[in-house]
Amino acid sequence: MQERAKITKAKILETAIKLFSEFGFYGTRVDAVAAEAEVNKQRIYAYYKNKEGLFEAALERVFEEVSLFSSNTLEKALQKPEKLTSMLLADFMGLHDKYPYFWRMLAWANLNKDVSTDSLLDIRANQDKVIVEAFILAQKKGCLKKDISFRAYLFNLMAISFFYHSNQKTLSKTFSSEIYTPAGREQLMKQLISLF
Repeated sequence: MQERAKITKAKILETAIKLFSEFGFYGTRVDAVAAEAEVNKQRIYAYYKNKEGLFEAALERVFEEVSLFSSNTLEKALQKPEKLTSMLLADFMGLHDKYPYFWRMLAWANLNKDVSTDSLLDIRANQDKVIVEAFILAQKKGCLKKDISFRAYLFNLMAISFFYHSNQKTLSKTFSSEIYTPAGREQLMKQLISLF
């Protein structure tokens, strides 16, 4: 692929991520992506075939760009298994802070039954290997409950950070706006970590 084509393709995906995360699959038109990316709509169809293909490519790009575990966490996880929960929760919370479109794209993907998410598993598989190793080590050292599986453990941490960020507007009104202050968030995280 020529350099110009790579730049055009990247521009299309960047625009698609922005619009899909804001308006969802059904609220985003290919015409709008083409106009904002300043490309011909036919170019989008040539690269991605249809709107579903464009959304799937945008979702894949988000997953590739957003690493669930920082390289720093992966290094420290095996050295300090007793800190695994606090490191992972901090990474997940920070991930949503840094990439606000991440949870939005996930939400829209889950709301749209026509979009395939099959390719996402391969993107995450390699990162899980190191974290699984650290998880097992933490269980052996008594830092984590032995009756919780890795999947349940990771699910809980990811769910907490996703729920915290995706429900900020309603939770700050119906639950507590204090948990969205730096001090409130820190307190919440300390209490959540103690559950594991």
